[in-house]
Amino acid sequence: MKRKKRKFKRWFKNFLIIISLIGLGLALYIYIVPKITPFFNKKNHVDVLDDVIEHYNKYVVTSKNTFLYDDKFNKIGEISKGVELTLDDLKNKKKSKYFRISDFDNKYYIKYSDVSKIDNLKNISDRYKKYILFNENIVTNDKTPFYDDMDNLIYEIDKSFSFPIIIKDNDKYGIEFNNRLLYVKKEDVKSVESSNNTDKSNSSGIGVLNYHAFYDEGVEEEKNNCVTEICHSKSQFKNHLDYFKENNILTLRMNEVEMYVDGKIRLPKSVLITIDDGDRTKIAVDMLTEYKMYGTIFLITSWFDTSSYYTTDYVELHSHSDNMHNPGVCPTGQGGGIQCLSEDKIQDDLKVTRSKLNNTTYFCYPFYEYNEYSIEMLKKAGFTMAFIGESSHSDNLVHVGSDKFRLRRFVIVTYTTLNDLDNYFGQIK
Repeated sequence: MKRKKRKFKRWFKNFLIIISLIGLGLALYIYIVPKITPFFNKKNHVDVLDDVIEHYNKYVVTSKNTFLYDDKFNKIGEISKGVELTLDDLKNKKKSKYFRISDFDNKYYIKYSDVSKIDNLKNISDRYKKYILFNENIVTNDKTPFYDDMDNLIYEIDKSFSFPIIIKDNDKYGIEFNNRLLYVKKEDVKSVESSNNTDKSNSSGIGVLNYHAFYDEGVEEEKNNCVTEICHSKSQFKNHLDYFKENNILTLRMNEVEMYVDGKIRLPKSVLITIDDGDRTKIAVDMLTEYKMYGTIFLITSWFDTSSYYTTDYVELHSHSDNMHNPGVCPTGQGGGIQCLSEDKIQDDLKVTRSKLNNTTYFCYPFYEYNEYSIEMLKKAGFTMAFIGESSHSDNLVHVGSDKFRLRRFVIVTYTTLNDLDNYFGQIK
């Protein structure tokens, strides 16, 4: 009996200890934890804020495929890895886990931990702003993917948009979003609607000019060695560039000419500056670069080392054949070989010249001479456009829908005047 009493006392004592510990725990939870929690929360907030500040910069790049958030921090889309962004100033510390992206018109955010600092944005071209908008808008589906010009996915946003069309490509539309040219695929477009985006009209034609060699009239040796009518003085070329500048004539890149002919873009009054052969071009290249105007040199690639040929960002190199600029090869005209050489010889030449010029698809016929056989050879070799000289039976402008293998040019000679240019470009409406 005594043993049972002792056992009960031990059980009761243990029970009281357990009850006391539970009571103590409740007391700690009710009275003490609330007093010390703010301290730890504050410390945690400071740690997070330090981390946020460490990630923040005006310019950042996404470090992985991640999400976009709206101003209530709900997920509203995705953004790919490697996309550069501009951020708003870091002001609101309560929302410091998210950075507001200043590039967008809407209030879009990204998580601070999903970006890395960069010093500057890459040079994103705003060239598209020179084009004339189509008076049509696309309306996208409820989820809109955006791509760059290489078809890389940049953004995908859970929203339908309406955009003015800048470029009508084969399977996509070029539009402006996030202050840059991006593309929406036709499969992601719900409808195309008429819109009064501009009162400007597409140019009725492009003026294509053809130059050759250049010399500085202040250097006697250059002047004495450049005496043909297709050898242009520095002052003549300067006067022409000044004319383009004063008359607000846009100088074009070659792919812009092709897009214009195909009806993919609309342009203001424009000029394509072309220079044949590649000999004595440094003056022209320097001046185009100084004026920030674009031009193309049609290079005879067997005459020059294309890897070290003098050029800049404002000058493109395209093909004048590798070694078919030789007179007397064929029986007609000056006898350029592309008119009559065997298919194997022509294809070998065109393959070599393309390989030396970054696989160009643009060509200029040697001596301006061509025939149906020449065109057939160019198409087979992968070329998409080819230029001739001028014709006395045509306005010599390049138009929407022009034959891309018979594109005419206005040949510039030593006695071409500004009045001649004025008459030529005056045809363009």
